[in-house]
Amino acid sequence: MTIEADLLLTGGTVVADSEHVIRNGAVAIQGRRIIAVGASFELDRTTHAGRVIDCKGKVVMPGLIDAHNHTCQTTARGLADDLPVTDWLNRVIGFEAALDDQDVVASVRLACVEMIRGGTTGVMEGCAPPDFVDTVGQVFAESGMRCILTRSTMEKPDPTWNVPTSFLRDAETNLFETRQMLKKWHGANGGLMHAWPAYRHAQDVSAELVVELCKLVDEFEVGLHAHQSTRRFGEIEFLDALGVLRPEMVFAHAIRYSRREMELIKAHGIKLNHNPGASMHGAYGASTLGHYPELIAMGVCVAIGADGAANNNTLDMFREMRLAATVHKEARMNSTVIPAKLAFDMATINGATACQWPEVGQLAAGMKADVIVVNVMRPHLVPHHDIVSNLVYCANGHDVVTTIVDGRILMEDGVVKVFDEGEVIADAMRSAERVLGRWRP
Repeated sequence: MTIEADLLLTGGTVVADSEHVIRNGAVAIQGRRIIAVGASFELDRTTHAGRVIDCKGKVVMPGLIDAHNHTCQTTARGLADDLPVTDWLNRVIGFEAALDDQDVVASVRLACVEMIRGGTTGVMEGCAPPDFVDTVGQVFAESGMRCILTRSTMEKPDPTWNVPTSFLRDAETNLFETRQMLKKWHGANGGLMHAWPAYRHAQDVSAELVVELCKLVDEFEVGLHAHQSTRRFGEIEFLDALGVLRPEMVFAHAIRYSRREMELIKAHGIKLNHNPGASMHGAYGASTLGHYPELIAMGVCVAIGADGAANNNTLDMFREMRLAATVHKEARMNSTVIPAKLAFDMATINGATACQWPEVGQLAAGMKADVIVVNVMRPHLVPHHDIVSNLVYCANGHDVVTTIVDGRILMEDGVVKVFDEGEVIADAMRSAERVLGRWRP
């Protein structure tokens, strides 16, 4: 029987997921979906493809999922290095508050190009500034990436740093604007765009507003995203007292938990996002105070994210896999903690689970075609004794040559197709200068 396909990726090593590797494998794509995964000798014979890409010397694998990324902070890269977290917040959020619409476009486009180049196919926006939610959404729609759009919801200032007034809204306005975002963006761009309620930090919002945001979760059947337990214990206990804990919640950073809070996370099916690069840069305590290996052992879904170019300095999810797989080994002096296969899962299937994307995160017939191709015939990636370990411990985003989302090729042979990369870089440079011209740290 002949298979009709738009695209056949053949001759490479197919890493369908962390447990299933096909040497000399192939992936057939029709429209937006994968229709077959198998040995090249079989699919080459049985597939009639409109286009064939020879992947010899390359790995074909699921696209990476960044479960927390502040794309409006990309042009603040390098502006707040080597600072305590409150000083970092004053600088970077101050910079973010000085952006205008044109600057937001420049920052988000730069983030998208970097992510597409590095093999990130899906991302959760980690709280877009309230004045520019639609702008962020529009850039992501143009990028062709899979995205969850969230809005920075802040109701009251945090006394430990200088919250810009443009980030603050009363509860009624926050709820109205969140509802408008959900109506406009959830399910937009052919289903690639999603939208979730969010709040910035627990101390920025009232209990009443949290309860109302959770009602929107139920009404729109979406998730809820927030920064949590980065600097304080007890935030899960607070939500438990409100009676709002639910499996649709995804919390970023997720560092400071008591044992009881860990049990509550497990009992309510809450998902967590680990940002190892950002934590190591900002000294948040993820390796020393965090309990990710223990939470994973309890059955909690833990994804990973870059967090942003302003506090991680890179959006390379290969680097985040390596950090997730190594930093906890060092902290516990136990080399078996978070093995390579688990780190790979955290960046793929766990990210898909956290983002409520059941049709991505692995390569199989019927799944959406979010696929990347990685050149593994490079000095730092050979030999190939264990290809999953090589991808986690040796690869980086520069090794990605092709990025496909929903069956659409966003980058091929290292050339980004959805944006003019040179123009994006030049725009970002000009924007950063403009913002510093009107705001100085």
